[in-house]
Amino acid sequence: MAEIDESQAQREAIEVDRSKGDFKYEENYAFDAGVGLSAATVDYIAKVKGEEEWIREFRQKSLKIFQDMPMPTHWATTDLENIKFEDIRYYLSKGQKPVRTWEEVPDDVKKTFERLGIPESERKFLAG
Repeated sequence: MAEIDESQAQREAIEVDRSKGDFKYEENYAFDAGVGLSAATVDYIAKVKGEEEWIREFRQKSLKIFQDMPMPTHWATTDLENIKFEDIRYYLSKGQKPVRTWEEVPDDVKKTFERLGIPESERKFLAG
């Protein structure tokens, strides 16, 4: 087996065809919690998902704990402090039910798998 020198491996790693992922679809969502994580975000998600009151209350308590905790920079880099939680979108959905077979997968998702060159066996596995 021939050995690949380090510079050759780096060149091959760098030479990635990024055009395969250079596309987007029109955004068409039925449910959008907006950006930021707040009590209102938690309530919105619970309502959309039809969750019971005890689950919503549990999530609200968990949010409060999360908000009161400092960033764990004692074991991680200080880069964690740069995460802007207020800019993250925590819930976005077209309102579709989960699918179990490849035939049920929406056409735009199938097109994405095709464009990215994902093998058929993996497509079916990822589809459920």
